[in-house]
Amino acid sequence: MPLQALVVVMSASLLLFTEAIALSAQVFAEGREPISQVLFKPSRTGKPPTTRGAGSRNDRLCSQDAPTNPGDSSAKTLALTALVPSDQSGLTWAERPTFWVYLPKTSARQMVLSVKAAGNQPHFQSFLPITKEAGIVGIPLPTNSPPLEVGKSYQWAVVLLCGDRPNPNDPFVTAWVERVAPSPGISNSQDALATAASYGEQGIWYDALTNLAIAQQSEIDKLALTKIWIDFLAQPSVGLGAIAKEPLQPTSQRQFPTKTNGDQ
Repeated sequence: MPLQALVVVMSASLLLFTEAIALSAQVFAEGREPISQVLFKPSRTGKPPTTRGAGSRNDRLCSQDAPTNPGDSSAKTLALTALVPSDQSGLTWAERPTFWVYLPKTSARQMVLSVKAAGNQPHFQSFLPITKEAGIVGIPLPTNSPPLEVGKSYQWAVVLLCGDRPNPNDPFVTAWVERVAPSPGISNSQDALATAASYGEQGIWYDALTNLAIAQQSEIDKLALTKIWIDFLAQPSVGLGAIAKEPLQPTSQRQFPTKTNGDQ
């Protein structure tokens, strides 16, 4: 390796090492202890509850993906699941939050995200490609979508398109989101884990989950973060223990073709 290139590499490595030491020193200097758990404390009057996948006639799986022998416990497959607490609703401070679902192994190649305002009024709809293996995925509302309004509730749904076109029998899940005005007390830290813990304490579900997902994908202390993620989903106030250990797919702010309430 040329000397000049070697110097550049060594300088970069030294800088990263120095930054890591500085961060550790800051943690100790401020007396902060590592966060070992993120609790979710609901603080809302819930919207009308809906069951996960209510109305779906095929147990939230495409018919061609259903086990051939339903009585065989070893053949049971986890179904499409919305990552929301047991009352099927949650709060957000964000104009455009990220919705989270567990996608089972499926033959479907597309899914639909639909968001409706009060009175079943269309707010946003998007057809999204399914390109990954089974796992937990985040679906952010894109920047060109209408923002959620403070004080209003919306019903969102994710539908798996099992064929070439939408069908009433396609499996789906639905949940509620309400945007509320920010209140004091949320950590201003750039650390996603600390921010998630602050949101969880105030019952801001969607933002706590999104920040925790970002933290969980960090390469720093992977085992500890994975345990925090699993415990968060499995705690009684959430009730998502069945999918807590499923793989978390990398998140991104991808843009998709969209259709809003102004389109036909």
